[in-house]
Parts: sequence; structure tokens; C-alpha cells
Amino acid sequence: MNDSKNYVKILYISVIAFIILMITFWLIGNNIFPEDWAFSISLIQSILLLSSLCIGTMILIYAGMMYKLNTISGKIWILLGLGMLGWFLGELIYTYYDLFTAEAPFPSIADFFYLIAYLPLSIGLIIQMRLIKIKLSKLEIIIVLILYIIICILVSLFVIIFPIQDTYNWSIPSEDIIPLLISMSYPIVDLILLFFTMFVLAKLRHGKISIAWLLMLIGLIFTILADILFNWVENVVSETQLFELYDLIFLIGYIFICLSGLSIINVMSKSFVEK
Repeated sequence: MNDSKNYVKILYISVIAFIILMITFWLIGNNIFPEDWAFSISLIQSILLLSSLCIGTMILIYAGMMYKLNTISGKIWILLGLGMLGWFLGELIYTYYDLFTAEAPFPSIADFFYLIAYLPLSIGLIIQMRLIKIKLSKLEIIIVLILYIIICILVSLFVIIFPIQDTYNWSIPSEDIIPLLISMSYPIVDLILLFFTMFVLAKLRHGKISIAWLLMLIGLIFTILADILFNWVENVVSETQLFELYDLIFLIGYIFICLSGLSIINVMSKSFVEK
């Protein structure tokens, strides 16, 4: 038991140290690395993101298998793992187009995998939201809804409406309609996923499993924030740097999701030992 606790402590300390290292790396990277290092830097960043997504996928699916597929909890973690798998495949294809071909990575088949990933993620959160037998008070529901509506308005204005107005002045060429619809799909599915995330978060209570879910929800919030920021940079700023903030936020979000799966596996392993 003590060995298990020490292992968990070492793991969390190592992850915190890694995140601090990455934050430092990102903050000073644009000032110390020359532009002609762009390919190498992008490749390293892509490897970090792909590795975290791949590991997260395996951990979440394994966690679901520990619960067994015929249980509700098992289905939830498998669905979350499939969502991570979609993001992994999307990122892999995007990286291939971006770094190793002359073709533009957007729009491409990568968008299909990025977007389809939101379906199992949302279904998993819906099931978990219904599984938590805690009724929110009317005041809690109103607070969550008001906060959510404010976020929706801000994202809609600054990520969708204003960029379209500035770029096209509402006169959109026919060849840009499909890419624009795909681009608009990202903040929309982000907001849908955020809705379920906020309500699951509002229902959370302290406990062993809740720690895992807290880590998962933090990871999803970071990922949603990163994706919205990515769309804002692409559609409004239009100037890229070697070290973009959204890539760092993506990485931290994926790490939290990995930790959530490890937390579940740790709890389940203890349960098996006690039995």
C-alpha cells in the first residue's frame, strides 16, 4: 500500500515538473530559437502532442476494460478513450500534411477525425452526468447556464461572427463556404462539449472516483480552451509563432486526461487487491 502511494506521489511530482518545464520551454522558445528551426520545433511539438494523445487513448480504454464492457462505467471510459483516439488520428493526419507534404492540412480528412471525436466524448459525458445521482438546485442550474451563455456569446462573437465580418464582409465566395463551415464547426462542437463538461463538474462531489473525474474535466476544459484559442489565432491573428500558446494548453489538457485514466486504474487496482 505504501509503495502504491509513493508511486502515485512520484508520478504526480514528475508530471508537475514536466508541465513546469514545458511552460518554461514555451515561454522562452520564441526568443531563443531561430526561425530556420521551424521544422524541427514543429516536429518535436507534434511528437509531444501525439505521444500524449496515444498514451491517453490506451490508458482510458484500458481503464474501461478494467470496469468491463458490460458496465456503465466501463462504457463511459471506453467512449472517452475513443474520443481521444479520434483526436490522435486527426492530429496524426494533420501533422503528416503540415510537415511532410505540400498540401494544406486544412481542410482535410484530419477534420473528420477531429470532429467525430466529439461524439463519443459527449455521449460519455452525458452518461456520466445521468449516472451521478445528485440533483442540482435551481440556483446552481441558473448559475451554470448563465456562465455557459456568456461563454457562448463571447466565443460566437470573437471566433465566428467578427472574423467572418472582417474577412468577407458577409460576402463569402462559393469556394470558401465548405472550409468556412468546417472551421465554424470546431467552436460549435467545443461549446457543446463544454456544456456537458460544466454540468458534470457542477455535480462532482469529493471521493476517489471524483478525483479522476476532476482531472478529466480539467483536461477537457484545457483542450476546449486550446481549440477555441487555435481557431481565434487562425481566423483573427493569422500570424504564427514557433511556440503557440494553444499547443501548450493542448498538451497540458492531454496530460490531465492521461492522469484521470491513471487515477481510475489506481483505484480499480486497489479494489482488486482488497478483494
